Amino acid sequence: MEPRYQSSLSVRVSRRVVLAGMAGVSLARVSRMAGATGSVPTAYAHPTWLVDATWLMERQDDPNLKVIALTPADEFAAGHIPGALQIDWPNLELLDTSEEAAAVWRENVAAQISALALTPDDTVVIYDGGTLFATRLWWILDYFGHSRKRILDGGIAAWKAVNGPLATGVELFPAATYYQPPRLHRSRFASLDLVADSLDDPDTLLIDVRTPREYEAGHIPGAINIPRTRNAVRSDSPNWKPAALLHALYADAGVSEETLVIPYSREGVRSSTAYFALRLLGHDRVALYTGSWREWSADPTRPRTFGAKP
Repeated sequence: MEPRYQSSLSVRVSRRVVLAGMAGVSLARVSRMAGATGSVPTAYAHPTWLVDATWLMERQDDPNLKVIALTPADEFAAGHIPGALQIDWPNLELLDTSEEAAAVWRENVAAQISALALTPDDTVVIYDGGTLFATRLWWILDYFGHSRKRILDGGIAAWKAVNGPLATGVELFPAATYYQPPRLHRSRFASLDLVADSLDDPDTLLIDVRTPREYEAGHIPGAINIPRTRNAVRSDSPNWKPAALLHALYADAGVSEETLVIPYSREGVRSSTAYFALRLLGHDRVALYTGSWREWSADPTRPRTFGAKP
């Protein structure tokens, strides 16, 4: 089985070996692409999904706007946007993507969203402490069909930069409101079985967002490495890259309208950054593998690749 499997991937892997070294894209590269192809999109397909701190400050009194901090509890208590409620990514973790486990997880997550008093009609703004992990809750809301969801670009540091007030301590949770997911978009969710079945599919692209060191220590065969930090402008307050740079980053990785993209990481948290970036650009065929490397590597019989090449 193993030799035949490696042979079937040879063409696909050779293409990705070339692409894997092209993830760092400069503005000059974008300009050259524009000259070669006619144009490079310079705007996000969904610009309202990213908001700045001024936008949020102007809407602080909106009763239908809910602010959620995706941060550790101690970090939240030390200083947070007034009125925000807190939840952290370990509460949203799912490492068993079987249908039975996923069904239980959906009920549990819906209960946690209910505890945050969110309703499907609310506009939700999610922020983090600079990790970009706000995208984990954003992915869940996208999977659940919640239409009004935003990310605070730059996180809490962006809020501080405009002299936004800070509250300390623990916020009292309001009365829970039963949250029924408006519509379950199953295509946003990649199970282990889907990933396994996609290994020989040339129209499916696996993106491993872990660090190069983690990637080289073992990854899913055929996956290319685009560390999550490449989605952001590196600074003390990580902001999302301009649309042209993100478009170039993923176009160079082989993403097209026909490509099914499956991002993964170690526990499905960091990979939500790639999921959000692709959705922000308007790519509809993207499914997060929330089980990620933890689930895949738990079975030693599953194929894996070592080193810097896909």
